[in-house]
Amino acid sequence: MNVTLTHAQDTQIPLYVGTYTSPNGSKGIYEFSFNTKTGDATLVRETSTANPSFLDRTGNFLLAANEMTDGSQSLSSFSLGKDGLSFQNKLATGGSAPCHVVIAKDGQYAVVSNYLGGALDLFQLSPKGEILSKDDTKLYKGKSVDKARQEASHIHSAFFGPDNLLYVSDLGGDKIYILDIQKTDNGKFQFVEKGKLNVNLGAGPRHLAFHPNGKVLYSLMELTGDIEVFKKKDGVWDSYQIISIRKPEFEGKSGAADIKISSDAKYLYATDRIDANTITTFAVGKNGKLRRKEVNSVHGKGPRNFNFSPDERFVLVGNQLTDEIVVFNRDKKSGKLTDSGKRIKASKPVCILF
Repeated sequence: MNVTLTHAQDTQIPLYVGTYTSPNGSKGIYEFSFNTKTGDATLVRETSTANPSFLDRTGNFLLAANEMTDGSQSLSSFSLGKDGLSFQNKLATGGSAPCHVVIAKDGQYAVVSNYLGGALDLFQLSPKGEILSKDDTKLYKGKSVDKARQEASHIHSAFFGPDNLLYVSDLGGDKIYILDIQKTDNGKFQFVEKGKLNVNLGAGPRHLAFHPNGKVLYSLMELTGDIEVFKKKDGVWDSYQIISIRKPEFEGKSGAADIKISSDAKYLYATDRIDANTITTFAVGKNGKLRRKEVNSVHGKGPRNFNFSPDERFVLVGNQLTDEIVVFNRDKKSGKLTDSGKRIKASKPVCILF
């Protein structure tokens, strides 16, 4: 009997949605109760915080990047309890428009990417998730060939690889920087440079995903709508493949947004905005190469972020410009996405986190 009860409870799990806030729209972070069996979601509460455009969490706390440009840009911390999110504290970021945050596996620090100002920030955290200090800021001064979008470094994201190094995408500089994070004698954390990858010029790296084997990296290019695949050989990353996320006949403007790989490494997905408004499914070969399988409409506009449900039976796509999250059924065997018909209403949803 106990097993049945536990199982029944487990079908309802928290779903957190980061948004762009506005006077008549979202006030901050939406918390839903998500049914892992049916794909239905019920709004539980809304927590006020300005432009929480990217979220990350551990078991007992959640961090939000407050993507502001008026001097109030910051990283905010919330504890996770029975009554939802409780604000703990916040600290200013070293740049402007912070658009991504990632928490270290051990929860001791977090890294924030600032889209403006070329700044990458390193914050030390307490075990409860309070932001103790900003220990390091790295400033990048890159540029590249697209005069409109690449006039300066735009740090868009930072992800930890299976090698525990940090991979930082600079959309403005057409670079992926590789950093280690080390603790100094005075107890502060610091960035240590380990190398960098040059991507196809004018491509604009935004987000990336790693093959679980640690030997293949997939970098999503916002400006060209391509994925550049890098393979590691003898400790060195080499460009291995460039493949478009768009249909061959597509002629409009593209704004590639998010990329994720399934845990079995058989399928990879990427979203595209502006004129496309699609999510593309790729089959991943044994050698890590991608083959485009299908390009689906997201049934809305501005699919900025998406995520798998924990069991990967659903893919949730946040359509920023049409104010809702579209729930797709996912066939684990074929990788195929089909519209479940279910929609989750949310104003300007731009980050989906379980």
